[in-house]
Amino acid sequence: MFPFEALINSIEDAIVLFDRKAVIKFVNRTGEELLGKSLKEITGKKFKELFPEEKTIAGLIRKSISEERSFSGRGVNINIGRTINADFNISPFFVQGETQGAVLALKENIAIAEREDYQFDSLIYLLGTLAHEIKNPLGGIKGAAQLLREKTQTEGIGEYTNLIIKETDRLNSVLQNYLTICKKPSFHPLNIHEVLEKALSIMDLPMKDKGIILQKTYDLSLPRVRGDEGKLLQVFLNIIKNAIEAMKKGGSLTVLTGVSSEYVRQKGKPKRWAVTSIKDTGEGIPSGDIPKIFLPFYTKKKHGTGIGLALSKKIILDHKGFIKVESHEGKGAAFNIYIPFEGE
Repeated sequence: MFPFEALINSIEDAIVLFDRKAVIKFVNRTGEELLGKSLKEITGKKFKELFPEEKTIAGLIRKSISEERSFSGRGVNINIGRTINADFNISPFFVQGETQGAVLALKENIAIAEREDYQFDSLIYLLGTLAHEIKNPLGGIKGAAQLLREKTQTEGIGEYTNLIIKETDRLNSVLQNYLTICKKPSFHPLNIHEVLEKALSIMDLPMKDKGIILQKTYDLSLPRVRGDEGKLLQVFLNIIKNAIEAMKKGGSLTVLTGVSSEYVRQKGKPKRWAVTSIKDTGEGIPSGDIPKIFLPFYTKKKHGTGIGLALSKKIILDHKGFIKVESHEGKGAAFNIYIPFEGE
């Protein structure tokens, strides 16, 4: 006879079996990992006992058993000690035509399959082409202005040539960001903490100037990740710079590293990520703005270009990772950066 338990444990969805009294009788390995509890801790208990804050699922389990109906949902927020976004299906469990309980199938939605669409790729190509075309004559303009400043002694001319040089430098900086977007990353094994420390040392003076307190908690046991050091440095610099700017009256910047609680299953094994969390105590991001902050050219800053976070998202996607943002207006923001470990 084919082993039932081995079959259920090979399924990538979390499977939970309830009896007629809505008591848990079985959970597969994926369910143990997702719910964060062992089979021994789960069996013999009701869903509402384990997760008292989650009333929707508990109620539907009872209805499925009593009414012999199936229920399903997509993209639903479910509280299992932490809030996850998941698809679920609850169906009555029959034996010889009689209802013996219910089965819950649960699958967490993780935004790692987020793709850049054709329009975004086209935009990147256009930006790269324009940046190359503008960058060369811009160098000529700056060179001519520098020569003009050296050769003329006419009163007032120096002020204008300095302005030309200053503005060409500013435009050149913007163009360099666009060119960076187009450049493909060069991957190799690296220690994420070394990249973080470099970013923090670069931003040390701006933090001290604002009286910002830095707090670091690193998981030094983290394996190496596979990445492009220069590009990941740029991501950390962009996010740390934004955090500093959000704390107008000082505050604290917290940097944490660890292994993700989120996972997907590949070849029957859970795959997790190295997570770097950068948290500030600034003004926070309005909930309506969070879906927009990674769009190219979206900014609310007076002198912002709206390219920093779009560039950061592009870099992390190229690393087969993703970024999650948590924020409450007036209470700061947290950017959680997920990067695959080497060999995954």
